[in-house]
Amino acid sequence: MESAPSSRSREALAPHKNAYMHFSQTRRHELSVANPSWSVQQVSAELGRQWKALTTAERKPWVELAQFDKARFHTEAHQYMNQQQPDEEPVQIPVKRKKQSNEPRQPDTAYICFWKSQRPEVVAANPLLAAPLVSKEVGRQWRALSDDERQVWEDMAARDKLRFQEEIARLQPTLAATPEVLSALKTPLKDPFAPKPAKTAFQLFMSHNRESFMLLNMTINEFRAEMSQLWKRLSDADKTEWHDLAKEDRRRYETEMNAYKPPAYMESVIQRSHKRMEELRRMARGHAAAPRLPMNAYNCYLSTKRQELVDHRPGLKNPEIMREIGVSWKALSDDERAYYQVKADEDVERFRVEMETHIAQKNDEEAANPPTKWRSRKRKESEEQVDVLEVVRKPLRVKEPAVSRKKRKSAPPRRPKTAYNLMYMSKRTELLATYQMSHNECSALCGRLWRQMSETEREPYKRMAAEDKRRYEAELQVYNAQQEQANKKTMGNSAGFCHFLEAKRREKEGIPKDEAAAIWQEMSEPHQLLWTELAHDNNQKTNVETTSTEVLEALL
Repeated sequence: MESAPSSRSREALAPHKNAYMHFSQTRRHELSVANPSWSVQQVSAELGRQWKALTTAERKPWVELAQFDKARFHTEAHQYMNQQQPDEEPVQIPVKRKKQSNEPRQPDTAYICFWKSQRPEVVAANPLLAAPLVSKEVGRQWRALSDDERQVWEDMAARDKLRFQEEIARLQPTLAATPEVLSALKTPLKDPFAPKPAKTAFQLFMSHNRESFMLLNMTINEFRAEMSQLWKRLSDADKTEWHDLAKEDRRRYETEMNAYKPPAYMESVIQRSHKRMEELRRMARGHAAAPRLPMNAYNCYLSTKRQELVDHRPGLKNPEIMREIGVSWKALSDDERAYYQVKADEDVERFRVEMETHIAQKNDEEAANPPTKWRSRKRKESEEQVDVLEVVRKPLRVKEPAVSRKKRKSAPPRRPKTAYNLMYMSKRTELLATYQMSHNECSALCGRLWRQMSETEREPYKRMAAEDKRRYEAELQVYNAQQEQANKKTMGNSAGFCHFLEAKRREKEGIPKDEAAAIWQEMSEPHQLLWTELAHDNNQKTNVETTSTEVLEALL
């Protein structure tokens, strides 16, 4: 008794939907119930208007739903491909097929033939009419036609369909020779749910300043160049904060990756082979003994045509040769490129086999010749029975103590930039690269540009200058507090102040150190120097007791 075919082979896998399709499927019924008199076109138009009005945060649930649906589709498709039996009826997998260059044009319907004929007349009669209204007018004219009038266009559509069938019959062998079945499933997929990779310190710094520099209407290349210059000008102390943030982000990524379980389709045979090939490529780079890396289709074409071009046109230089080959490669059809793609696939397989063999040989050599273990000198001498007196020992080197370097004083915060400075920084790189001018000429040109700007054009730079000024004031407060604390620490360790504090405590017991420090700071510099000299004298004569009154009399 033959087994019934599985229900899975009778029906196609449900294709995945995008975010808007999920949104439309959910809201369409509600909108139709609320407006029963609306047509399908009106409901679709309202759904499109609502979708366009959604913000990024409001669209996020629908985007995530579409990602899960895509993962579901690929999981089912890969499971079917891995579990399909030879005698099982193949399931219909809805994968969009790429149209080939020699494939004939699809036949037109009767309405399309009428639309192509009448649209130029409607546009000529109403030149200011929008495209949707033009199509509506052509549709109104089509609905007004009688059956006899439509028969003309029906016959035209039948002739076009016959043309399509004849071209398909003539090109069928060519189309069947290069089918693209399941092309979307044969390529490695990216995991949309994987944790976000960790960023470097420079990437975090660039992301933090992106909004400020976007006000200057800079291109992405100009922005990166400017960020690179700012990063180079930062001190090591300023970069420490970003390096700490990068370490935290790295720990976050490692934690999320340890707890993350990828979808089923990421563990398929295709994905594993792709990962293995990436590992082999990474291992082969930088090793002279490793096999040659595989070439892609263009490199195969380049290696074939380069020598031919050099032989036929020996006077060409290398840039001209590369340009000629690039132009000829772009002119190739899909069928002509397929030959070089086959050669590229063969080269990839060659690399995989040679690299696996190379790794196996290397492992065998390491197993046959294990690295010798390090043995201590005493054990080696005892095994070889070497006389201790005959061993010439090298004198021990006494490492000299490193000279302690003075710590660099913390520099004051960077002064704020004016609006003109910010404009000059944004335009400088572009002007120097475009016009090949000197820095003085660039400064003069930026000055003229600044004077020609209106207040509206200067407003973004003024906002950035105000923000930079607030940054400077905040950093200056922190710097002044640090300097004040450092001065107090230095003052507390000075000999003159210590001697002054002892004298004050002999006059008034229990006087706080802060109060004495306030009195010390109000003193004149000669007065403080006198206390310092008395402190040095007191180191030699320990029995001398001096009061602040005596010092004042000596000073007067």
